[in-house]
Amino acid sequence: MKNLIDTIFGPVLVFLTTIADALRSLSVPVARPLDFGKYFGYFSFLGPIWITFITTACTLAFIYFIVYLVTNNMGLFLKFKEFIKWW
Repeated sequence: MKNLIDTIFGPVLVFLTTIADALRSLSVPVARPLDFGKYFGYFSFLGPIWITFITTACTLAFIYFIVYLVTNNMGLFLKFKEFIKWW
């Protein structure tokens, strides 16, 4: 009986172990941050403090824009929530 079960489930186990080995061998590349020097190269003559200030201001403007979009479209989110009754 054990041989019968092994012949039935053997290919499935081989397939699952192959998938598990492939998942174990995956690796995530090291995160590479954006090089803002390419985009803010025109401001490089101002110095590193001003470049940091400009980068921070652009980041805060982007976050403010996202928050602005979310707050203005809250009605749309609520309509979607009412449309899907299981929420």
